[in-house]
Amino acid sequence: MVFLSILSSMFIMAVISVIGYMIAKANEITEESKQLLISIMLHVAIPCIILDGAFKAEVGKELISQLMIIFIFSIIISLAGLLLGWIFARIFKYSPSNARKMAFIAGLGNTGFIGIPLCAAIFGPKGALLAAAFDTGVGIILFTVGIALLQENYQFSLASLKQLINPPVISIVIALFVIMTETKPTEIIQQLNGMLANLATPLAMLYIGILIRMMLKQKGALTISRLTVPILLKLIIIPILTIIIVVFTNFSMMMKQVIIIQVAMPTMTIAPVLLARYTKDEEIGVKAAVFSTIIAIFSVPFIVFLGSKFF
Repeated sequence: MVFLSILSSMFIMAVISVIGYMIAKANEITEESKQLLISIMLHVAIPCIILDGAFKAEVGKELISQLMIIFIFSIIISLAGLLLGWIFARIFKYSPSNARKMAFIAGLGNTGFIGIPLCAAIFGPKGALLAAAFDTGVGIILFTVGIALLQENYQFSLASLKQLINPPVISIVIALFVIMTETKPTEIIQQLNGMLANLATPLAMLYIGILIRMMLKQKGALTISRLTVPILLKLIIIPILTIIIVVFTNFSMMMKQVIIIQVAMPTMTIAPVLLARYTKDEEIGVKAAVFSTIIAIFSVPFIVFLGSKFF
């Protein structure tokens, strides 16, 4: 059942990405246009999905416990992913500089832009909430260990920690407050929040389609030999290892499935921005985000199907 749901969801996402591609092909997409889409996603759609989960999920100590477990698991698996990415990159003779980039690409996935909307579509509000807890763990690793990894001469600063205070994280805090106090907003507020939450999936995939078009316009855009190892790690090896680990836990079925889906997510969409800023290599970030997302349309259903055989 979950396999069919994710298959249909990935198909719908693929179609929306094609629409985004066609829009970008027919119109000039500026940097400001891209930033507008990202801003709507981060400041409106994703926070509303998280809050929608808190408004509709059954309140109880079990839910809070599940959120904490997934949050901690997310931190552990993200650190392990970065480490595996670096080890494999060195085994395959990548330079130390490139090994850090490959570890970043392999270790941290698009758990916010794609993962939360996907889990919401498959599992409903509670699934979105669990996925958001996983994404929060990824965000903490991203803006601490991840950014440190990309820089040769990293120096800790409070500025990097300030990036952890963002709308999705704030919405997680509000969601926890709502759950613990059993506070519910008025019906009209819940309806408004639900409508805004529905923006997340189409906007995310339109953005991916736009990225695909912009990448294909670049010279040498189809050369991805450097990315074979990190993408294979991100989409196949690390998710399979996670399945093996999760099968021995006593997590609920939904928790296991959400974890598997989130771990199987492609390279994060903001990878080009961070790689451009800290390594001056935006091109590899764009290729990693785009190609891993395209491949994920097929690999995520495969990973979920594989996981279903173990649970």
